[in-house]
Amino acid sequence: MALQGNDLFVVQSQTDSKLYKLKVSDLIVQVEGGAGINFRGSVDLNNSPSAQSPALSLPSQNGDLYIVESDAGAINAGWVMANGETTAQEGDRIIYDTDSSAWILVTVGSNTAGTVTGVTATLPLKSDGDAIDPVISIRQARTVTGATADGDGEGTAGAVARLAEADDVKHTDGTGSSTAVVTADLLKATNDIVNELVLAPDGVTTVTTTDANSNSALSISPADGDVVIELKTSSDSEYGVVQIADASAITTGTAGPSAVVDASQLKDAIDNLPQTALNSLAEGGTDIVAGALDIQTDADYDVTIGVNKKTFIPYDYSTLLDISA
Repeated sequence: MALQGNDLFVVQSQTDSKLYKLKVSDLIVQVEGGAGINFRGSVDLNNSPSAQSPALSLPSQNGDLYIVESDAGAINAGWVMANGETTAQEGDRIIYDTDSSAWILVTVGSNTAGTVTGVTATLPLKSDGDAIDPVISIRQARTVTGATADGDGEGTAGAVARLAEADDVKHTDGTGSSTAVVTADLLKATNDIVNELVLAPDGVTTVTTTDANSNSALSISPADGDVVIELKTSSDSEYGVVQIADASAITTGTAGPSAVVDASQLKDAIDNLPQTALNSLAEGGTDIVAGALDIQTDADYDVTIGVNKKTFIPYDYSTLLDISA
């Protein structure tokens, strides 16, 4: 609501220290606010206008306002006061009136103007009670259980120590800190999992592998949501799945993870091997024709046996059948 002309200000006289009223219309008449109030800074009324820093050259403009920066037990004669005031206090205001070519003194009634004299804090803010140099703090937020245990009657409201990070809320090795507040993004990730459980009660939430055999044959990605599980194909450098060879692969000697043999196929191969192995073959014995046989073994240990042409076998003719028989 705007000020009305008959609204009243309460002022204290610096002559008799009594309180008086002042109508807004009367103040306007004295100030003659044609150009309005113009704040110019502060002045020391113990010294003349020309002795100020920077120096003040009179006359001033109508409505120029200064704050008295220190108590003046005797206002310097260079300051012509409209009502003949001789003293002023720190925090008082002086406003120049061109009609009277004098300064109007507006007092504040106390030399503590502009100075904090006390601070009252409302929980969760707290003050140490010092009226001059108060220390303000904010208590840390706590649970109802914590507030009850502390027994100070100050409730649960307060500041948070910090915001939680992903490592704080991991279900495996998260910090689970009681001073880390969970933010919306972290809570949403949990809500997404909870929602999936609602849609599929008792369903699997995450899929991982411990790789207990250290073979890295199982691939899982991602670990939650639309999980994809794959087995790697075996190779010379990786563990994985293989395929049993068919008869054609065995016949042609196909190599690779698609042509491995099972126990029955291996047994068939073993059963077809000679029961007794031939270690060596050499010419020898009693009453033989030495050199009659040509025995040769190649790099694959294949043995070739032949009869030399110039060897007469047998040489005991009496053992032959009679030609006339």
